[in-house]
Amino acid sequence: MDMFIITKVVLFLLLPPSILILMMGVGFIIIKRHYRIGRVFIFAGFSMLYLLSIGPVSDAMIRPLESSFPSLHKVSLKFGDRPNLIVVLGGGALDLSWVGVRPLPSRTSVTRLVCGITLYRQTPETILVISGGSGNPETPNISEAKAMKGVAVALGVASKAILLDEDSRNTVESAKNLKRLNGNKRLFLVTSAFHMKRAIAMFKKTGFDPIPVPCDYKSEQKRITIFSFIPHAGNLQNSSTAIYEYMSLLWYKLRGELS
Repeated sequence: MDMFIITKVVLFLLLPPSILILMMGVGFIIIKRHYRIGRVFIFAGFSMLYLLSIGPVSDAMIRPLESSFPSLHKVSLKFGDRPNLIVVLGGGALDLSWVGVRPLPSRTSVTRLVCGITLYRQTPETILVISGGSGNPETPNISEAKAMKGVAVALGVASKAILLDEDSRNTVESAKNLKRLNGNKRLFLVTSAFHMKRAIAMFKKTGFDPIPVPCDYKSEQKRITIFSFIPHAGNLQNSSTAIYEYMSLLWYKLRGELS
């Protein structure tokens, strides 16, 4: 089996809510024979599910990732320092063939793309590079880059100003494939703020000198009230995303693929 698919499956099982459901399931199975251990598994699963689903916890987990780099408007670039490449990393695509609609970029991909297009309009004579094949083993034939290009063209970006990388399934492959597609080392790198720390490290390891352009922020600046402690699926998703990033940073660091 492809190592890429194996990694995806293992990560899926280790991330919430899957790992928490497994913990509680094991607890219910063994509680009759091993009451104390079973109770610990069930209590731990429910407690972690609750904590990861509330705003203060999810924000505390994902914010350190999102604050790794300042937003671009806080960075002043001289005209001569501006790269001529804007690389937008894909964040998923939707297979809507069941309703007769061509594949569309996910919400994450659209957010990154809009950020890239905004920068493209501010930096004349740049090339917009959209990177992303299919990072989802369930939809291996869907091209994130192609779906995103359709939206970019619809928003007024000239087709000739867009370069596609449709072969990359993850960030490491995006960096390596881009090195083969284009020799320029200096570039703008557009991706979600929570993903930027890993993306920058991988691109630097490959030999690039990227300027981070973070977008798609998940954490918010809001005061804590009683409503902050009501569980929400969005908070659980943010917590899961943060855990995935921390695990990925550790995994790729051990493999020597981070700068």
